[in-house]
Amino acid sequence: MDRKILLATFASVAVMLAACTCPCGVDSGSSTSGSAEDFNANVPHTVYFDFDKAALSQAAKQRVVSQADWLKTYTATKVTVAGNTDSRGTSEYNMALGQKRADATAKELVDNGVGSDRVTTVSYGKERLVDTGTTEAAHAKNRRTETSLNQ
Repeated sequence: MDRKILLATFASVAVMLAACTCPCGVDSGSSTSGSAEDFNANVPHTVYFDFDKAALSQAAKQRVVSQADWLKTYTATKVTVAGNTDSRGTSEYNMALGQKRADATAKELVDNGVGSDRVTTVSYGKERLVDTGTTEAAHAKNRRTETSLNQ
Protein backbone atom coordinates (compact mmCIF):
# COMPACT_ATOMS: atom_id res chain seq x y z
CA MET A 1 0.00 0.00 0.00
CA ASP A 2 1.25 3.49 -0.84
CA ARG A 3 2.78 5.18 2.24
CA LYS A 4 0.63 8.33 1.77
CA ILE A 5 -2.58 6.27 1.65
CA LEU A 6 -1.50 4.33 4.74
CA LEU A 7 -0.75 7.53 6.66
CA ALA A 8 -4.05 9.07 5.58
CA THR A 9 -5.90 5.95 6.74
CA PHE A 10 -4.21 6.04 10.16
CA ALA A 11 -4.94 9.76 10.48
CA SER A 12 -8.62 9.18 9.67
CA VAL A 13 -8.89 6.44 12.26
CA ALA A 14 -7.17 8.62 14.87
CA VAL A 15 -9.60 11.48 14.23
CA MET A 16 -12.61 9.16 14.55
CA LEU A 17 -11.32 7.65 17.80
CA ALA A 18 -10.52 11.06 19.25
CA ALA A 19 -14.11 12.19 18.64
CA CYS A 20 -15.52 9.22 20.55
CA THR A 21 -16.84 9.93 24.06
CA CYS A 22 -17.90 6.39 24.94
CA PRO A 23 -15.45 4.27 26.98
CA CYS A 24 -16.18 1.28 24.72
CA GLY A 25 -14.82 3.08 21.66
CA VAL A 26 -18.09 3.51 19.78
CA ASP A 27 -20.30 6.59 19.74
CA SER A 28 -23.67 6.73 18.06
CA GLY A 29 -23.65 10.52 18.24
CA SER A 30 -27.37 10.63 18.91
CA SER A 31 -27.62 9.95 22.64
CA THR A 32 -26.69 11.70 25.85
CA SER A 33 -23.61 10.25 27.55
CA GLY A 34 -24.64 7.99 30.42
CA SER A 35 -28.23 7.57 29.24
CA ALA A 36 -30.07 4.32 28.56
CA GLU A 37 -29.90 5.20 24.86
CA ASP A 38 -26.12 5.59 25.14
CA PHE A 39 -25.83 2.23 26.91
CA ASN A 40 -28.08 0.43 24.42
CA ALA A 41 -26.32 1.95 21.41
CA ASN A 42 -22.74 1.49 22.57
CA VAL A 43 -22.58 -1.52 24.90
CA PRO A 44 -23.38 -5.16 24.11
CA HIS A 45 -26.20 -5.52 26.62
CA THR A 46 -27.26 -9.05 25.61
CA VAL A 47 -25.18 -12.05 26.72
CA TYR A 48 -25.83 -15.46 25.19
CA PHE A 49 -25.58 -18.92 26.77
CA ASP A 50 -25.18 -22.49 25.60
CA PHE A 51 -28.10 -24.91 25.85
CA ASP A 52 -28.98 -25.80 29.45
CA LYS A 53 -25.99 -23.82 30.79
CA ALA A 54 -25.59 -20.83 33.06
CA ALA A 55 -21.79 -20.54 32.80
CA LEU A 56 -20.42 -17.57 30.88
CA SER A 57 -18.35 -18.40 27.81
CA GLN A 58 -15.24 -16.34 27.06
CA ALA A 59 -17.23 -14.30 24.52
CA ALA A 60 -19.97 -13.71 27.08
CA LYS A 61 -17.42 -12.56 29.65
CA GLN A 62 -16.05 -10.04 27.16
CA ARG A 63 -19.55 -8.62 26.70
CA VAL A 64 -19.99 -8.30 30.48
CA VAL A 65 -16.58 -6.62 30.79
CA SER A 66 -17.79 -4.02 28.26
CA GLN A 67 -20.88 -3.46 30.40
CA ALA A 68 -18.76 -3.16 33.54
CA ASP A 69 -16.40 -0.67 31.89
CA TRP A 70 -19.35 1.53 30.91
CA LEU A 71 -20.89 1.24 34.38
CA LYS A 72 -17.59 2.19 36.06
CA THR A 73 -17.68 5.41 34.05
CA TYR A 74 -21.27 6.20 35.09
CA THR A 75 -21.07 5.30 38.77
CA ALA A 76 -24.55 6.47 39.77
CA THR A 77 -26.21 4.12 37.30
CA LYS A 78 -27.95 0.95 38.47
CA VAL A 79 -28.88 -2.00 36.28
CA THR A 80 -31.16 -5.00 36.17
CA VAL A 81 -29.93 -8.24 34.64
CA ALA A 82 -32.81 -10.31 33.24
CA GLY A 83 -32.28 -14.03 32.68
CA ASN A 84 -34.09 -15.80 29.84
CA THR A 85 -34.29 -19.30 28.38
CA ASP A 86 -35.55 -20.95 25.25
CA SER A 87 -39.02 -22.50 25.12
CA ARG A 88 -37.98 -26.07 25.94
CA GLY A 89 -38.46 -27.43 29.46
CA THR A 90 -40.94 -26.69 32.22
CA SER A 91 -41.74 -23.20 33.37
CA GLU A 92 -40.30 -23.95 36.82
CA TYR A 93 -37.05 -25.31 35.41
CA ASN A 94 -36.65 -22.36 33.04
CA MET A 95 -37.33 -19.80 35.77
CA ALA A 96 -34.53 -21.36 37.83
CA LEU A 97 -32.16 -21.53 34.85
CA GLY A 98 -32.95 -17.92 33.90
CA GLN A 99 -32.12 -16.87 37.47
CA LYS A 100 -28.80 -18.75 37.38
CA ARG A 101 -27.93 -16.95 34.15
CA ALA A 102 -28.85 -13.57 35.62
CA ASP A 103 -26.83 -14.34 38.76
CA ALA A 104 -23.78 -15.41 36.70
CA THR A 105 -23.90 -12.20 34.68
CA ALA A 106 -24.37 -10.08 37.82
CA LYS A 107 -21.44 -11.83 39.53
CA GLU A 108 -19.22 -11.10 36.52
CA LEU A 109 -20.23 -7.42 36.67
CA VAL A 110 -19.34 -7.30 40.37
CA ASP A 111 -16.08 -9.21 39.79
CA ASN A 112 -15.20 -6.50 37.24
CA GLY A 113 -15.66 -3.61 39.64
CA VAL A 114 -19.39 -2.77 39.64
CA GLY A 115 -20.81 -2.45 43.15
CA SER A 116 -23.24 -5.23 44.05
CA ASP A 117 -25.67 -2.59 45.34
CA ARG A 118 -25.98 -1.35 41.74
CA VAL A 119 -27.03 -4.70 40.23
CA THR A 120 -30.36 -6.48 40.60
CA THR A 121 -31.48 -9.66 38.89
CA VAL A 122 -34.73 -11.12 37.65
CA SER A 123 -35.67 -14.27 35.74
CA TYR A 124 -38.29 -14.40 33.02
CA GLY A 125 -37.57 -18.01 32.11
CA LYS A 126 -39.27 -18.72 28.79
CA GLU A 127 -41.82 -15.90 29.09
CA ARG A 128 -39.98 -13.32 26.93
CA LEU A 129 -38.90 -15.10 23.79
CA VAL A 130 -37.29 -12.96 21.09
CA ASP A 131 -37.75 -15.72 18.50
CA THR A 132 -40.66 -18.14 18.67
CA GLY A 133 -39.21 -20.47 16.04
CA THR A 134 -38.30 -24.05 16.82
CA THR A 135 -34.91 -24.24 15.10
CA GLU A 136 -31.66 -24.32 17.04
CA ALA A 137 -30.89 -20.81 15.74
CA ALA A 138 -34.20 -19.55 17.17
CA HIS A 139 -33.57 -21.26 20.53
CA ALA A 140 -30.06 -19.80 20.69
CA LYS A 141 -31.43 -16.24 20.45
CA ASN A 142 -33.56 -16.86 23.54
CA ARG A 143 -30.82 -18.26 25.81
CA ARG A 144 -29.62 -14.93 27.11
CA THR A 145 -29.40 -12.26 29.76
CA GLU A 146 -30.24 -8.66 29.02
CA THR A 147 -28.76 -5.88 31.09
CA SER A 148 -30.81 -2.70 31.24
CA LEU A 149 -30.42 0.56 33.08
CA ASN A 150 -32.88 1.23 35.89
CA GLN A 151 -34.87 4.36 35.18
